[in-house]
Amino acid sequence: MRSSVKKIFIPAGIAAVSIIVIFLFRTVQSGSLWKGYRIIYVSADCDNKYAETVIEEAGCSGVIDLASQYIPLTLAADTPEVSLAAAGAAEKDGYLSKRTAYFFDKGGKYQLYYVPEGQTEKAEAAVQSFLQAGIGAGIDTQTDYPWMIPVICFLFAVFLVFLSAHRVVFACFSAVPVFFSTCMPFYSAASSVCLLLYALFLVQQVWGRKNAAEFILTNGTVLLFTVSSLVIAVMTSVSCGLIFADAVAGTAAVVYLLFQAEQKHDEKYSFVPVMIRSADAAQFRTKKAKRGLAACAAFIVVLTGILLLSADFSRVSKRLQLPSARTGNITDGLPSLDDYVAWCWNARTMPYRSLHDSDEREQQKPKDGDSVVFTHYSESDKGITESDTAMKFDASFRKEAVAQIDELNFPAVEKLLKKQGRARAGYAFSASGGGTAYLLLMIISFCIPMFFLAHIYLLTGRWSKTK
Repeated sequence: MRSSVKKIFIPAGIAAVSIIVIFLFRTVQSGSLWKGYRIIYVSADCDNKYAETVIEEAGCSGVIDLASQYIPLTLAADTPEVSLAAAGAAEKDGYLSKRTAYFFDKGGKYQLYYVPEGQTEKAEAAVQSFLQAGIGAGIDTQTDYPWMIPVICFLFAVFLVFLSAHRVVFACFSAVPVFFSTCMPFYSAASSVCLLLYALFLVQQVWGRKNAAEFILTNGTVLLFTVSSLVIAVMTSVSCGLIFADAVAGTAAVVYLLFQAEQKHDEKYSFVPVMIRSADAAQFRTKKAKRGLAACAAFIVVLTGILLLSADFSRVSKRLQLPSARTGNITDGLPSLDDYVAWCWNARTMPYRSLHDSDEREQQKPKDGDSVVFTHYSESDKGITESDTAMKFDASFRKEAVAQIDELNFPAVEKLLKKQGRARAGYAFSASGGGTAYLLLMIISFCIPMFFLAHIYLLTGRWSKTK
């Protein structure tokens, strides 16, 4: 009894975890890269002063660029805090050096200018001026959720449901792949879903037959469509491939769960009808199988057509990876607002820390409870008086450091970071279309079902009369 319960709950748990993982690690490119800002990217070979002039003449104001960055402290320029911070600005691993990454694309080929979102038309005018001058430039694309991608995957699944002999079974099979298409709405990833759905359609064709499990695990057609779908997903991106592998595992768990549930159901009856033909005798050259194969190719063609007609594909020949608050990866090396607060602590306490300890001379990551006490001298009626001033790194200090960003008298990149809230910045593609790389993957995906259609036609010379 306990063993049979495990056979039900373990695959059910795997399927549930798979769905949760897909949702938690979803990648949905929607909206602009930054809340409240658009990015103008200009060839790094272009003179910065000329670029600033072009953008200003287009009517843009409040632009955040590299040349407008200074020491982000609200103290006077002649204070020891600002002086020491400026002296250490060139340190390679320091915050001030790292924040320059916000002003270049990941490949370092373009310099970036952040324009307030309400000035999009002026930003586009500036880009046209650059292009007319023969200077490479553009503006980050603003995308909506690509609803057509999951809709097409859903429609293909519905079509296969109507072709299926076991409709409820196939509907359950297709649930995880279709859910994946809503969380990873990329064209080539959708073609992977189409290939996997057809593999599952072949699985349901032998459902309930003797030796079905062994046949599914060893049949070349089922394995080829499954492996091909996984390879296309991996070639889309490593993260997409990993999430798709999770979706395949979740789908396999659903298949095993239904198999166990059916066996448990059959145990209640003394007589259970069995199909005469075993799974080994099943044919994948039936009319329904070939209609499903043709539909797989057709739906991939539809996806390819939408990709070709999309604005993202027509605008972007080389996909730029730009800094974005929409996706955060700690390995991208872009400093966060927390890094700024830590830098503030080091900058404001550096003049009052011991220079004899080498650890103290380095900028350390402060911890809650860290404190610095220094002597402060002031002049009064009684003469020069001495008093101790204490600074403590805690929630109050963090709140004060973030609040003072608004008081900076220049367009600081910290203002951009503050507007994003607690989001951590990383690199994201400027467009969701994917360019020629995605198109190539779509063509490969299309060729797989077409190869099988051609093979079947050459093998039989006609459509099989078998239903």
